[in-house]
Amino acid sequence: MEAFFSDLLDGFLEPVFLGKVCKKFHYDKVQLPELREVAEEMLPLICEEAFWERKEFFAQNGYGSGNSGMVYEEVVISLGEGLDKLQGGYSQRELLSRSYMLEVLASELLMEGYGAYNRYIGENTEWHVAGYHFPGSEDDFPLEMLPQLLRGLEGRVGCNAAFCMQPKKSTVFIAELTQEEKVRCEGICVRCGNMHCINRANDVFLARLPMADLPLSYGYRRILGKSFARGT
Repeated sequence: MEAFFSDLLDGFLEPVFLGKVCKKFHYDKVQLPELREVAEEMLPLICEEAFWERKEFFAQNGYGSGNSGMVYEEVVISLGEGLDKLQGGYSQRELLSRSYMLEVLASELLMEGYGAYNRYIGENTEWHVAGYHFPGSEDDFPLEMLPQLLRGLEGRVGCNAAFCMQPKKSTVFIAELTQEEKVRCEGICVRCGNMHCINRANDVFLARLPMADLPLSYGYRRILGKSFARGT
C-alpha cells in the first residue's frame, strides 16, 4: 500500500487543476473562491488518508498473469473516509453547492490518479498499461467480483451488499500490462458504453453540456435535488 501520488496532491490547489475543474463542470469565476475553499478543506484529509495499492491478478476466465504475454494487476485507489464525513457535514448543513464541489473535485483527482498509475508503471517496471477493466463494465468482469477483488487487497476499502464502495471516493480496476511497444492504453473510457458520462473522452458535444442537461445518478440527485427544485 502506497501513499497517494504526491505530484497530484502538490497540484490540487493550483490554478491549473482548479481551472480545469471549473471548465469541465461549468463553474464561473465568481464560484472559484468557494471551490478553492472546499479544496483547502479536502486537502489535509486526503494527505492523511489517501492511498493506492497494486497486486498481481489471477482469474479463472482466461484472464490473468502470463496470458498472451500480458500481466494483470488489481489496483485500488482511495481518497479516504475523511471526505465522506466532510461531505456528510455539508449535506447536514444543507451546503449543497459545497457538497457537489467536493464530489467533482474528488472525481477529477481520482481521474488523474489513472494517469499517475500509468506513469508509475512505465517508470518503475518493465511494463506499460495496455488497458483497464472495471467490475461491471464487461461480461468477463462482472460487478459481483468486486468483493473478491477488495478482499485481495490490504487497503481499507470495502463494499456493501449493493456493491457501493466504502470509502465512497475510491476506485478499483484491473490493469492489463504489456511489454509490446505498439500496444498502449487509449484511455480509461475506451470500453465504456455510458454515452452521458461527463468524463467521456473525445466527445466534444457532451463535454460542453451543462450538468443540468445530463442524466444524474441517484447520488447526484440526492445532492442537487433541493437546489434544482428551487430553480437555483
